[in-house]
Amino acid sequence: MYEERRNTLSFRDIVLQLMLVILFVFVMIWLFPTKNYLKDNFVGKDELTSEIAMQLQSLYGRLYTDNVESMRDAAQGYFTNERLPKKIGDSVTLTLEEMEEKKLVIPFKDSNNQSCDVSKSYVQVTKMSDEYQMKVQLTCSDYSDYIIVYMGCYDYCDGAICEEQPTTTTKPSKPSKPSKPSNPETPVVNKKYEYEYKLVTKNTYSEWGPWSDWSTTKVTADTLRQVEIDKRDELTGYRTETYYDYETSIEYKTQTTQVQVGTTSKAVGTKVIDTKPATGGTTTKKEYGKVIKNTTSGSYGSWVYQGYTTSKYALSSSNTVKYEYVSHKTTVDCTNVCQNVTTYTYKKYTRTYNSGTTTYSCPTDYPNKEGSGANTKCYKYVTSGSGTLSCSTYGSDYKLSGSNCIKTVTVYKDVPVYKDVTTTVPVEVTTKVEKTRKIPIYEAITYYRYRTRKQLTVAGTYYKWSTSKNDQNLISLGYELTGKKREV
Repeated sequence: MYEERRNTLSFRDIVLQLMLVILFVFVMIWLFPTKNYLKDNFVGKDELTSEIAMQLQSLYGRLYTDNVESMRDAAQGYFTNERLPKKIGDSVTLTLEEMEEKKLVIPFKDSNNQSCDVSKSYVQVTKMSDEYQMKVQLTCSDYSDYIIVYMGCYDYCDGAICEEQPTTTTKPSKPSKPSKPSNPETPVVNKKYEYEYKLVTKNTYSEWGPWSDWSTTKVTADTLRQVEIDKRDELTGYRTETYYDYETSIEYKTQTTQVQVGTTSKAVGTKVIDTKPATGGTTTKKEYGKVIKNTTSGSYGSWVYQGYTTSKYALSSSNTVKYEYVSHKTTVDCTNVCQNVTTYTYKKYTRTYNSGTTTYSCPTDYPNKEGSGANTKCYKYVTSGSGTLSCSTYGSDYKLSGSNCIKTVTVYKDVPVYKDVTTTVPVEVTTKVEKTRKIPIYEAITYYRYRTRKQLTVAGTYYKWSTSKNDQNLISLGYELTGKKREV
């Protein structure tokens, strides 16, 4: 019996909880109708008067304005000195999506109960000359607009920068009608009161007009004017610069050189052409002796003039090439990077080198020779017995040399014959010349352009009286209690 009672109570609890949830959902829908719901259920019907439609529109405008102000307030706290742009004209942008990710704001809903566009909605801060301009753009399915806020270091800022506060005068509120004093001695029963509600609306504006042409006339931005700045480097004039250049000219001068005109024969020594044994003694044997090895070193021919040659570097002479310095000049070469280039001019001479030779010969005491080259051997005849050696049997061309009779001839060699020749040759002469050139001057020019809009409505405050302290109709339209009441 106890188990059956417990099951019955649990089922009843579930039913009651379901009824409470359904009732709560119904009350929430009734208290907060969406724009589409009102459109689908009340447009064209008598229940929705023109006044209620206007008040709903004000409520939706207030909802949009509150969302814009939430973005503005969150951005003012986020953009500290480290996050602000540093150079004039630079901008820093924070999208609504980034603000939601950083938990600066919660997701916004519009009058159609749809989320606002998180990529097209943003806060952009631009550094001006002496302040910052903050643009707050909110794009939703029912409305899209933006506001411009100016921030800077003002005397009334709590931190580094804050929003510029326009100077306004406080409009004195209309005094409420004093209630009729009651007699404290006479008890008052069943008194009825009306309670004052207030609705505050914001300014509304038209769309921005077209941009003006660019101009150098300075324009400042305000609520009704948006300004863009563009800095351009433009040619404003020239300055004269003096520099030096080098010009080359040709001059002629004479020079004397030796030119080979032929050869001549010249005696340079003697040469043994025949060797015979002397007579008058008895020849017994050949006696071999030292071989003379003659090695001649190489020799150079005469210098031959080859004309003029130029080089970007100083040239040095060698054994077979000789350079005679004539002149040099320095020019400016701007092919890649402008630099000074020096060109040297020389006279060029060349000559050939003749390698040395090795010969083998015999000395006078061993005048006889057999073999050739490295196999050459020198010997003499050694005689024994009495008698005087003689060369008379061979003729007067033979002379006695030891125990041999030798015949010699005079050796001649052809040597070159030179003569001096005078010629006229061109010579480059470099002259330093002073010149001038114009250097362009560029300056940064600031251009401005702007566009304007009109103010459609002015912010205002509306008051209504109600006999209820919790008038849901007025509260749903955005009205709030002022704390005033009057007896009715």
